[in-house]
Amino acid sequence: MKTVKILSLLLALFTLVCFVGCARANTTGSKDPAGSPSPISPNVSGTFEGESVRLALLSGSTGLGASKLIVDAKNKKTVNDYTVEVIADPTSVIAGIKTGKYDLAALPVNVAAKLYNMPDVEVQVVALNTLGVLYVLETETETVKSVADLKGKTVYTTGEGATPQYILEYILSQNGLEVGKDVTVVYRATADEVQADAQASGAVVMLPEPKATVVTTAMANVRYALDVTAEWNKVASCQVTQGCIVATKQFATQHKQALDAFLTEYKASVEFINKADDDAANAVVEAGIIGKAPITKIAIPRSNLVCMEGAEMKTALLGTLTVLFESDAASVGGKLPDDDFFYQK
Repeated sequence: MKTVKILSLLLALFTLVCFVGCARANTTGSKDPAGSPSPISPNVSGTFEGESVRLALLSGSTGLGASKLIVDAKNKKTVNDYTVEVIADPTSVIAGIKTGKYDLAALPVNVAAKLYNMPDVEVQVVALNTLGVLYVLETETETVKSVADLKGKTVYTTGEGATPQYILEYILSQNGLEVGKDVTVVYRATADEVQADAQASGAVVMLPEPKATVVTTAMANVRYALDVTAEWNKVASCQVTQGCIVATKQFATQHKQALDAFLTEYKASVEFINKADDDAANAVVEAGIIGKAPITKIAIPRSNLVCMEGAEMKTALLGTLTVLFESDAASVGGKLPDDDFFYQK
């Protein structure tokens, strides 16, 4: 009888150990019925199923890097549920940030600094998304082989009040040229208008990618004359940065899981597009950023797409903003942003 009781006790103890072990196993590797892991937000313990996120992208290179994210969002393959608007005018994006229409937005880096310095809005920059994307193009003639060769010429471009203006003015000044005296700069509202200017014989234009590739592909008599990033590197001690992603301070502080998930998804999108293969080109076309895949494959390597975060972002961005500030304080809103401008995970 004692033997039976002992065996019964051991059996009960064995059953209890197995139950506890199974319970612990389930808490460390939770899966859905299909066997795939539940979506997890970066740097967050536990399961995060995503949030609705309102994202504004400027047409051009900022939209280029986000193409895979846009396509995945349409197909419900992202952690967050994104509403994406692609907009041509930074002014409309600024207005949307101020009114709370957007949680995240792509902006020129100096415009982001101006926005931060405004008294009625709070934003943080969460990532850099483009480095140098500007190129000087020349029609028919081959008279522009250096910045010095721009003396006496008229340059047609976009980006008045944004990074293209200040980068061009800085490079010209560092090469001993003054806008309005040695070089005439005419600003157009859109890149399409600059493309029309490029049709004139001997015209000199400055355009960002991917528009520069669109123009040189469509017009056989237009050639790349200067890589503006390369010219910047000759005269500046810091990396040039042009585009960034900003978040409202409220979104960055109150929706950190969604923001961190976005940064992971955006970085994956940039890495996918930077492959510049057929799949990347097709994603750009599907996202509606560029209409033709062959043009896309040429433009991507020249677009310097990144998703730069943290200390690396801060160092690169401060370098560019400092150069712009020293050239014209108004270009960054009158003062350099303080540390709170830079989002840290």
